[in-house]
Amino acid sequence: EPTPVLKIFTSGSFFDDREVSREVRLFLKDMIKKVGTKKLIVESRPEFITEDALEDFREVNLEVGIGLETADDKIRELCINKGFMFSDFVRAAKTLKEFGFRVKAYLLLKPLFLSEYEAIEDVVSSAEKIKDLVDVISINLTNVQKGTLVERLWAAGLYRPPWLWSAVECLRRISDIEVISDPVAAGKRRGPHNCGRCDREVASALRKYSLTQNRKYLLNLDCKCKAVWEKILELENFARIPLIK
Repeated sequence: EPTPVLKIFTSGSFFDDREVSREVRLFLKDMIKKVGTKKLIVESRPEFITEDALEDFREVNLEVGIGLETADDKIRELCINKGFMFSDFVRAAKTLKEFGFRVKAYLLLKPLFLSEYEAIEDVVSSAEKIKDLVDVISINLTNVQKGTLVERLWAAGLYRPPWLWSAVECLRRISDIEVISDPVAAGKRRGPHNCGRCDREVASALRKYSLTQNRKYLLNLDCKCKAVWEKILELENFARIPLIK
């Protein structure tokens, strides 16, 4: 029986010839057609998404994910150092749509130097700006990786991974578009977390919502720490450092 979906995760760009040669891409396309795979999912930076590259896949049900992270060029440049502009993403998304392909955009919740409140507002405003350009938005919650500036600032008490409540708030406020979020390392100190008591329940609710798009999973979530999170949203804009681990 054919595999219904094939996802090729390169941690880079599927359409970059230095990472995946055209010869390999054509081989994969032919293999997909031969075995009857229904859908191919890949990822790419916008500069490699060109008409020439896409022409090879006209006969494929293709979805391309792009790590936009934010629609704000200043945040993407100064806080993430992504190396491209929002206009580059818009061009790539429109090109994909012209070919009839699906577009997924990744947004990053709480890059360095943003307060919890600013991080939520950035994701929500970014989603509003791109929802007519994409088919699905995936909200990635920052976690602390070894050897990174994030880890250095986290170890110094100058950064905290996002609260899971912040992801819930983003999903509640974004509408008219499919939105998913699978919080990696949820409940751990290096990952997105609340107080520890409610982490598993809230992370599970995020995943269930992502699978179903049913808002019932976001309702009636509660914990004593939610009031703390609400106060954090108010105060961290002034403190500019995490007020609680």
